[in-house]
Amino acid sequence: MNRTLWGRRWLVVTSMITFFGLVSSVSAQGPGKGNIKVGALEVHPSIGLTETYNDNIYKNYGNLRSESDWITTLTPGIQFSLPLQRHSFQVDYRADVNWFSSNSNTNYTNQRVGGAVNLDFPGGLIFKFSDYYSDAIIPRKAKTGNNSSSDPYRDLPYTSNDLNIMGKYRFVDRWAVEARYNNYDYAYKNSYDQGGNYKRDLYGGSLYYRFTSKMDAVLDYNFGKTTYKTTSTNNNKEQSIYLGLSFDPTSKLQGYAKLGWTQKDYDITLTGRNNSFSGISSLIDLTYSLSRYDGLTFKGNRTIQEDVDSNAPFINTDFSLWYRHVLAWNEKVSLNANAGYGTGKFEQSTTDIDGTVKTRDDKRLYAGAGIAYAIQRWLTLGVNYSYTDNNSNFLNYKYKENKVWFNATAAF
Repeated sequence: MNRTLWGRRWLVVTSMITFFGLVSSVSAQGPGKGNIKVGALEVHPSIGLTETYNDNIYKNYGNLRSESDWITTLTPGIQFSLPLQRHSFQVDYRADVNWFSSNSNTNYTNQRVGGAVNLDFPGGLIFKFSDYYSDAIIPRKAKTGNNSSSDPYRDLPYTSNDLNIMGKYRFVDRWAVEARYNNYDYAYKNSYDQGGNYKRDLYGGSLYYRFTSKMDAVLDYNFGKTTYKTTSTNNNKEQSIYLGLSFDPTSKLQGYAKLGWTQKDYDITLTGRNNSFSGISSLIDLTYSLSRYDGLTFKGNRTIQEDVDSNAPFINTDFSLWYRHVLAWNEKVSLNANAGYGTGKFEQSTTDIDGTVKTRDDKRLYAGAGIAYAIQRWLTLGVNYSYTDNNSNFLNYKYKENKVWFNATAAF
């Protein structure tokens, strides 16, 4: 391990020790629940340190051999929150700074900043607004290369802006209507990558009917329009409709389960691409509290997406089961485990690195486990492991990966 990296890690560790000391001091002197307050304004600083061992950091991209490495990640953040009776306002910032031990040319930093307004009026009207800006990088795909336009393994720095507006009105006790809008703007910084720049406008609405105090039936409709900024070849429109159930966050069963239909239509017909396709779609995220100490979460999603490398459309299907257990004899310790299976069925043929033209088909299996220990309410330590096997008919995307990471997080 080089001396520069040791210096960085020592700086990170000493910074965290200083932060922990400050937080301990304020926690002892400040108000309950560990909040730093300036009048009604709450200030929530946080910092995390993660040390990860990954046996395949580049995921065999380019059909290259596996490269292992240790990655140090520093995650500072801060949130300002202002509750005003039933309303709240917040501004927050977070960064992830990643240092690679043996592959320093792969180092990268992601940052995100933004805010949210939540207004809850008497009479059943709720209004939410949020806007978050990201300055981030899709990291390199191999250790070789000069990071120029001719480097197929170059990193991809980009910015994005995610704007969300939602209004919901509950009336006649059992009924509620919701309208929402999302504008997502994605742009690569380098001119030679800007073929992937796009803007997506998504409009949606929902109708709710409350069966019980903690369960709603919901009907969703969404219409989206994606416009690429340098070419109209991939411009498209997407529609989806769902029928399902929504459960209150305070109930034993929480979350939502929706089943429906989705369709994507491209503005321009392109040879080798399914220019209009549709299929069954699902959005499921359910957590069931088995007991005070045990929780089970099931996630199941089947949606149409577009590949970040080629802009090719594909149907992404993913189902996973998550389990969390808190030790009865020491509630500061929790165990977690998960397993999942997914597929990526592409609707456009592209060229693999061996020169063959075919339609990509991915099948992925993944699992993980971990343990967390909350030393204090504001300080948590954790150890986790994950395994991924992505079996693809494209050489670029066929890989197996093992990761082990240790993390310490202080959130005040």
